[in-house]
Amino acid sequence: MGELAFLILRGTGFILTLFALAPLQLGQIPLLLGAFSFAWLLGFVIPGAPGGLGVFEATAIALLQSHFPSALIISATVLYRLVSIIAETAGAGLAWLDERF
Repeated sequence: MGELAFLILRGTGFILTLFALAPLQLGQIPLLLGAFSFAWLLGFVIPGAPGGLGVFEATAIALLQSHFPSALIISATVLYRLVSIIAETAGAGLAWLDERF
């Protein structure tokens, strides 16, 4: 149950990132959440790729290119990856500061 909540929160972050770049309609949200979940799962499961780097992006582009412009999907996946890395780094930094003081 916790993993499902985690995946929904991450998917919501991806949808909000895409929404920041282009307007979305309410009917597109289930498609985006499903495509994100599948792309995230493949990026998590595929062995050999460090952290699934590139697998998530390639899967998201392949699944969504018939519904959205490729440039929009590429921009959203790269921006989402950047925001995700910054959030994880900030969390690690805050944990380090909490442990230090």
